[in-house]
Amino acid sequence: MQSNWLPVLVERSESGPYMKESEYDLALSRKTRELVKKHGLKFDPQVLVPADDDLADRLYQAGLELFLEMGVYNQSTERRMLFSREEVEAGVGTAPHTITVGMDKDAVVMRHLEVEGRAPCAVHSGPTGTPTSEQYHPLILLACAQEPLVDCLGAGSVSTYNGRQVIPGSPTEILAVRKQAAVARDAVRLAGRPGMHINDVAVPLTCAGKMAAFDPIAGLRPCDGLLVSILPELKTSYDQISRVAFQQSVGMHTVNLMTPLHGGLGGGAEGTAVVTIASHILGALCYKVSYHDMGHMSLNWSHNTGRMGLWIYSLAGQAIARNTPMITTNAIYTRSGLGTPELLWEVAACAIACTVSGVHQMGIGTTGGHKTDHTSGLEARFNAEVAHAALGMTRQQANALALECLAHYESSFKDPVPGRTFSELYNLETLEPGNAWLDVYHQVRQELIKLGLDMNAGWKKVRHGNCTA
Repeated sequence: MQSNWLPVLVERSESGPYMKESEYDLALSRKTRELVKKHGLKFDPQVLVPADDDLADRLYQAGLELFLEMGVYNQSTERRMLFSREEVEAGVGTAPHTITVGMDKDAVVMRHLEVEGRAPCAVHSGPTGTPTSEQYHPLILLACAQEPLVDCLGAGSVSTYNGRQVIPGSPTEILAVRKQAAVARDAVRLAGRPGMHINDVAVPLTCAGKMAAFDPIAGLRPCDGLLVSILPELKTSYDQISRVAFQQSVGMHTVNLMTPLHGGLGGGAEGTAVVTIASHILGALCYKVSYHDMGHMSLNWSHNTGRMGLWIYSLAGQAIARNTPMITTNAIYTRSGLGTPELLWEVAACAIACTVSGVHQMGIGTTGGHKTDHTSGLEARFNAEVAHAALGMTRQQANALALECLAHYESSFKDPVPGRTFSELYNLETLEPGNAWLDVYHQVRQELIKLGLDMNAGWKKVRHGNCTA
């Protein structure tokens, strides 16, 4: 496969088979159902962390077949980009196995992880899919960046600029992006970690907006990253592909953002998992990404910590870990609000299921990303502690523990606990969590220790280099 692949994508976007988007959606949904049946994929609500290598491999083959059959739909031209099996295998086979993000003393190595491996996962934090206000955004980022177990920072999204609503494609988008990129850089500097990797600025909705985030002096640098989205399902546009062109030209990390919807075109858990695999292949082949952000979610509630969500994360992670060199992460979207025990139990279930399945930690979107300023550094600390404690656990052990966690929050899904905002839970002068939030953290932490999770020593092994692949 040639290294300069983008002109080929443009050519295929212009000459590929024409298809109405609604027809593509119907064909993809139909093909996904066929592949689920052909490969005997079956979701078991009692087995959230499957220990079935053959099932994981069959899932990968189903996702590969879906990608080969459907190709990638370019909304800008209403045409499908199609690829041969040889091209796909080359694109997947040359995906990076190891990358370095950030720089200098704050650089972090992210590696392809194995199923039930002992190699530590990277931990990202920040307002993952959760809106923040201009007032508290700088404080939230600093509260996350100063957490010692957090490796990378996501800059999150602010919808206003100097109190005015940001309008995509207008000067306010550019100004807001420049401002928030600078806020993120200030946060890692003030945390004493100036080289920390910043994985995205989520304000912009256009390519021009994403480009405005790049500023090696005051904004994002080549050691940072920006998300490029797969539009549900298996779709892209010239705007998205143009982001890749810019990021490649300045040497930035490209991150593949996928949001397959269970209850959407893929259908249930099995079909959504198939689409998730195909989305990884799209990111490797078309976007040439450094790593993937696997952020599937429920169509109804925008979360992924239910039984279906955990199963998809675990089995898709295993399929990628066993069949590719790719580096993939989760994005935990909870139903519960900040400061609640239910939130921490949701985080624990997802962190455990993902860690044993070869998945890095990308951050937490509380309340399904609906409530403003529902992000802090304490749940990121908890996320890291759980993930590191789960290293080396078997899938059977992880499944039992995930089910224990689920029992603490599943009943709250229909009427989730709203929680409180960052400003209500943190001391805004010291940027330390208040007693109310700390009490909840210690309570859930102690209950996990009683269940057998080594929350005290797990992270120490990672920090002292005592974990091996």
